[in-house]
Amino acid sequence: MKNPKFVLTVIVLFASLSLAKAQVNQNFFVGNWEVLVKGTPQGDIKMPMSFELKEDKLIGKITNPETKEETTMTSVELKGEELFTAFSAGGYDVTMVISKKDEEHFIGKLMDMIEVEGTRMK
Repeated sequence: MKNPKFVLTVIVLFASLSLAKAQVNQNFFVGNWEVLVKGTPQGDIKMPMSFELKEDKLIGKITNPETKEETTMTSVELKGEELFTAFSAGGYDVTMVISKKDEEHFIGKLMDMIEVEGTRMK
C-alpha cells in the first residue's frame, strides 16, 4: 500500500454511501396515503392514512373507513428502512411496520401477519 490515506478515504466513502442508502428519508412518508389492508376477517379494507412532519418528527393519522373519524397514531418511528407505527382500532392496540416499495407505494404488515399496501394520494 503506497498511500494509506487514499485507501482509508475510499473505505470511509464506501461506508458512508452504504449507510446513506440503507436509510429511507422520513420525507418519503409525508403526505396522504390510501392503505389497503388485505385478508382481514371482514375482508380487504381501504383506509386513509397521513403523515406529517412537526418539529422534525413524523406524526401519523389514520381515518376509520366506517365513521370517517381521524385518530392520531400513538407512535411513529423510522428505523433504517422501516417505519414502525402503533394506533388504536376497534378497541385494540395495533402495530404496523411499513417500508418503501417505490416512489408512490409502500408495503408492510399489520400485527406481523396481515399484508398492507399503501398508495400515495395525489
